Amino acid sequence: MPLSRLLALLTNAFPVWVQVLCAGALVQPDWFTWFRGPWIVWGLAIIMLGMGVTLTLEDFQAVRKMPKPVAIGFVAQYTIMPVLGWGIGLALDLPTEYAVGLILVACCPGGTASNVVTLIAKADVC
Repeated sequence: MPLSRLLALLTNAFPVWVQVLCAGALVQPDWFTWFRGPWIVWGLAIIMLGMGVTLTLEDFQAVRKMPKPVAIGFVAQYTIMPVLGWGIGLALDLPTEYAVGLILVACCPGGTASNVVTLIAKADVC
């Protein structure tokens, strides 16, 4: 089996890997608790770099061709999402520290895992 075909198979099985590792973490948490602190930063950096190197000039040109959807997404991310976070915090009567955390998380664009899944699905990420 050629290496590229094997890598494609492993990549497309990402949801299966996630489920298997989550089950493993439930059964044997000690296998996973070492991955914290600076390891998380380096892990995220490697994942984001890996996705970034797949970008092409055409990807950036596609963004320039459709500025309105990009602008709408940007504005929604930094207005609607924080307001929803604030509203949920208010509705659940969360302590201030939790509400602030919820609002900050709401301000964060899609998480790394969702970006990886979107990339694997070959969805339009522009």
